[in-house]
Amino acid sequence: MPDWGKKPKHGEQGRKRKQSIPKYFSPLSADHVGIIQNLGDSFNFGLYFNKWLFTEWKTRNNFKFPEYQFQASGQAKIVLNYYEKASKGVKSLIAKKQKEIENICKAFQMLGYERVSKTYTLQTSLIIGLGNAHPTERGFTFHWTLGIPYLPAESIKGVVRLAYLVNKAQEEPDFFEHWAEEDERFWEYLAKPFGREEKDGKRARRGKVIFFDALPVEPPQLTLEITTCHYSDYYGGKRGPTEDQNPNPLPFLAVATGAKFRFVLLMHESLGDKAKEKLLKAFHAALAEHGFGAKTALGHGRFVYGS
Repeated sequence: MPDWGKKPKHGEQGRKRKQSIPKYFSPLSADHVGIIQNLGDSFNFGLYFNKWLFTEWKTRNNFKFPEYQFQASGQAKIVLNYYEKASKGVKSLIAKKQKEIENICKAFQMLGYERVSKTYTLQTSLIIGLGNAHPTERGFTFHWTLGIPYLPAESIKGVVRLAYLVNKAQEEPDFFEHWAEEDERFWEYLAKPFGREEKDGKRARRGKVIFFDALPVEPPQLTLEITTCHYSDYYGGKRGPTEDQNPNPLPFLAVATGAKFRFVLLMHESLGDKAKEKLLKAFHAALAEHGFGAKTALGHGRFVYGS
């Protein structure tokens, strides 16, 4: 564990400043640091990852400054240990959240909606929120209240919508032109399941499909993936992208394979059987073929139905 530093004792304030600066420190008050050092099993890991990481003092051109060091052999390993600790107390909270979703579905079923609930298993590691604002410049998406990885409803809707359009274009190649122009035929095809925006005098419409956040069945395991910067001097503005520069491997968080996620959506009865069939086909293609999160072109974020 890093040396978080302690409050200076009475009479030590006048000593040289460099003696009171620990190698590691947290940019928080001493009271908050004390709480972080004594975290139990019940804390929001997302809050910890986004707000409570410690930093290291660095010196450059005789100027001392704090810098976040998220390396696989250092802070990244500590972060994974904290996640394992925090995830022990979350399983019951996930069950409560799933129960909330079920109660919402029951209410909507009385309004003519059909519930679809499917459990998919993560086949390749899932990288979500890598571009989120974060001190290490390698973010991650955690549920705001549970502090665990999840897939937001709007993200699921977006990928399913893409798969829905791709399937249509494969059936009717000339649809690509309507898709590129986003003309009336394009919007009419999307309007019923996904809704449409106001355009060319046409009013906005609400879609007949409701998507929910996809939560893991139980706290998933986190792992580290690596991206390597080969031209650190170039990106630092020191010189051009020459081949003699040392590669700098940078770890970032990902959900490990084998995690099970429950996907829930509601389809209104007025959608029609044919449209429902097309939507479910696109839903499966989104999970199994298109993928979620970052680096899907490299195969990340794919799911398989069932175990």
